[in-house]
Amino acid sequence: MAVAVIMVVEGFLLKVRRSLLRLAAFLAVAAVLLPACSSSSTTKEESKAGEADKAAPPQPVTLKVMNGLFNEKDWQTIVVEPLKKKFPHITLDQGSGIARTADQKFLEDTIASGNTPDIVLSGVVQSQLMAPLGLAQDLAPFIKKYKIDMNAYDSTTVETLKKYSPIYKMETVTLPLYINFKVMLYNKDLFDKFAVPYPKNHMTHDEAIELSRKLTRTDGGIQYHGYGADSYINLGGQYSLSYIDKTNKVNLSGMEKVFETLKAAWTIPGMQGVTTTKAFNNDKTLAMYTEWLASVVQNAAVYKDMKWGMVTYPEFKDRPYQTEVDFHSSYITKTTKYPDQAFEVIAWMMQSEEIQSLITRSGKVTVLKNKDITALWGKDSGLGTEEALKAITETKMAPPHDIHPLDRKGTVIAPLGQAYTDYINGTKDLNVALRDATDAMQKAVNTELGK
Repeated sequence: MAVAVIMVVEGFLLKVRRSLLRLAAFLAVAAVLLPACSSSSTTKEESKAGEADKAAPPQPVTLKVMNGLFNEKDWQTIVVEPLKKKFPHITLDQGSGIARTADQKFLEDTIASGNTPDIVLSGVVQSQLMAPLGLAQDLAPFIKKYKIDMNAYDSTTVETLKKYSPIYKMETVTLPLYINFKVMLYNKDLFDKFAVPYPKNHMTHDEAIELSRKLTRTDGGIQYHGYGADSYINLGGQYSLSYIDKTNKVNLSGMEKVFETLKAAWTIPGMQGVTTTKAFNNDKTLAMYTEWLASVVQNAAVYKDMKWGMVTYPEFKDRPYQTEVDFHSSYITKTTKYPDQAFEVIAWMMQSEEIQSLITRSGKVTVLKNKDITALWGKDSGLGTEEALKAITETKMAPPHDIHPLDRKGTVIAPLGQAYTDYINGTKDLNVALRDATDAMQKAVNTELGK
């Protein structure tokens, strides 16, 4: 019996010993494997970190810019310095400075010299020059790639862009940078001198003409003038008139009201032969003067020495708009070797609140839908009065006309100018003048189209 018990105990101890040996072996293997796994994981993480550290920074790039918008001071403070903070690897080279981007020969000579830029800063109207010369490419793929929300920008400007782009078989020919439209300036000294009430926002052309009759007079041997009414092109723009339709047919319907209004303004005795810019800026003999905002800024030094005011551009009673928008913008050329970098630059100029604030403070109007930035208008130019800001914020730009590639070409619209002169001078009545202009313009269009 005792022997049997001993044998059972020894068998039990043997099993325990074997179990302990297996456990020891397992722990030994685990001791080896666990550090190995940990080491493998750490090595992978360290490898990724090392790859990130070794990832090369963006390569330095120099972009040639044909700058048709900014003087040297604004070029540095508005464009170069802010962009250097955002894109330190990109250098902007504007060459010899501000360029004549509205001059076709200058553009052609630049291309012929082999000095084609990567970026062009100009106006949307200049797309008629940029696109045919290869100085513009479709930006729609980049807008999609970089997820640019065009709803963040002025609606009339974006709508105008949509009108221009299809002409050149593009979806987006350029990106807006800032807005330009017309306002009316007035010389308060002349209104005070003749005890005439100041103009107001949303005044009609007819009301401006009535003021002009009270102000146009000779005093002390000096001829004073009232209202220097604008061109038939800009007044036609208030009605969004298209001179050539999609079938290439000339149609001047709607110009009757424009011509009649201008004749009423310019046939007031004493208003003949007035050079409006000189009379307002230099001679101080013109009481009311319409001007593009961008030009108002350029002449800021002149207006500092004048007791001046600003109101909205006169409108028609049946058409309560000011002028069509003439926004200034950025293009990427077809030949650039750095299209993505070029797009990042022009998109940031449009998006950046810092850049848009600097633009607005200088006296242009931001393209962003941002009232806080708009309120900064003219702060750095000395023009930012409360009255001026109110005129800007109350300006309602006319919807864009249906744009035809020939509707603003000089040789095509020249007959319209002749019709205007003939009507104002009384050598032709209104219907005959416009009928003759229609016929002559149609011939010009047909010639341009090779018909």
